Amino acid sequence: MAGRSVSPGAALLRSSRMFSMPAPIPAPPGDLSSATKHYSPTSTIHFPTHLTVTTTASSRINGDWGFKRPFPLKTTTNTTYPLLRVRQVDSIEQVTDFQSSSDHAMTLRKYQEMNMPISVPISNSHDPHSAVKYMKSVFEEDADRTALNDEQKAELANKRWKFSGPWLAGMTDGDFKKFLDKKVRNKRSEFRTFLKKVLAAEMSEERARKARDAGEELPPQLTGDEITDDQLTDYMRELRQDRMTLYTLVSQFLDLAPVDLATELEMLGRLIPGKRKEFARGSPYGATGPPITHPSAGISYLRTRNFQENHAIYGPQLQHPPIKARVLKPTNFATNSYKPSVGIAGFVANIPSEDTVFNASKQRNVSEFSNAMHKLDVDKQGGSKVYVQPNMATVDSTGRIYVTIGDTNAQSELVQKEMVGEGVVFDEVVKKGAIPEVPRNPRDTGSFSARPGSTVSSSARGYGLGGTFGNARDYE
Repeated sequence: MAGRSVSPGAALLRSSRMFSMPAPIPAPPGDLSSATKHYSPTSTIHFPTHLTVTTTASSRINGDWGFKRPFPLKTTTNTTYPLLRVRQVDSIEQVTDFQSSSDHAMTLRKYQEMNMPISVPISNSHDPHSAVKYMKSVFEEDADRTALNDEQKAELANKRWKFSGPWLAGMTDGDFKKFLDKKVRNKRSEFRTFLKKVLAAEMSEERARKARDAGEELPPQLTGDEITDDQLTDYMRELRQDRMTLYTLVSQFLDLAPVDLATELEMLGRLIPGKRKEFARGSPYGATGPPITHPSAGISYLRTRNFQENHAIYGPQLQHPPIKARVLKPTNFATNSYKPSVGIAGFVANIPSEDTVFNASKQRNVSEFSNAMHKLDVDKQGGSKVYVQPNMATVDSTGRIYVTIGDTNAQSELVQKEMVGEGVVFDEVVKKGAIPEVPRNPRDTGSFSARPGSTVSSSARGYGLGGTFGNARDYE
């Protein structure tokens, strides 16, 4: 039976974003090694594939979510937040297929509460210190550029993230053969024209160098049309011996995503003796491939985290407030598992591999933090929790988000505990008549300056409540 025809205006409204839902994006690629491993069927996937729908509290009680039929109250009111993903508006049973989308929506909210920008992935995995210290946002102008000409594409090949060609290191043999048959073989004449332009530029540069050495006038620039077929044939024979230069030219012609420098040297072999070759810094996406979407993945649009927190009593703080994380799996020296698993804002964080408080020996550190990292406490509701400091976050080529954490400052942790109401922090200091010291000097990470006139922590008077304004004693 043919569908009922609608007016052009109604068809326009049906296809608009106001009255229609976008098509779901493809699911993240699966792991080939998962066939021999056990994974939970209800685990959260790497990134959401469907739009999240919400409604007001008054409409939620009536089952009104903006669709043609109301949703059952028994299913939609047993969750804390009204968040749903609609998999199919009209199924074969004439019902709306939906499920809760609190997993991704709440993860996004928790991540944005950390005020953490997305950084460019680490190009050198052996130097994580410099990567954390000199973080580079994915929104920098030299990296976040898509409208480029041919010269800019070649210049920014190791910085940009979008390429029209594939990443050869991540292709299977079948995909590579299809790519050769459909995209490469029919471009032989175009590639010869491209090589003529490259050869003309090299010959012009060589002629100009000889003219400068002889003190003569610079000759005119050569064009690709002036290159003969014999010259091009000789040049192609030289390129067959210089595989690295040939790979660079092919990558530039097809706009291929760069591979890791170590992989490139291993695949292409040694360099030609007597010929100079300059290596540019490797691409941050060369090891795992370029991202499938924008490097920020829409998680955060912050460009930097360089702002200072201001406390109501202690003034500007040295560090950002630490985040409470959950110890998912402690260190187990009996099974040679020296790296604990810590969850922060819905992600399993990356632990520093060097000798830190996360993997230090328990005999050297018997603090509460160390006990949580080395001992599984089954009596605590939800497991052990510790305060950590998030350092950087990146998104890899498959859409996975990696959050790197580090240890936090002891005084900053105490101030944060006071803010969330976990007891009186500086009670022992105040009883002794001393002034609490908190990190406030942003120029010197090793010094601590106390705010004059600090009153007792966690009290109404300490936060300016319950007193009169203008009293001189309040500012002594």
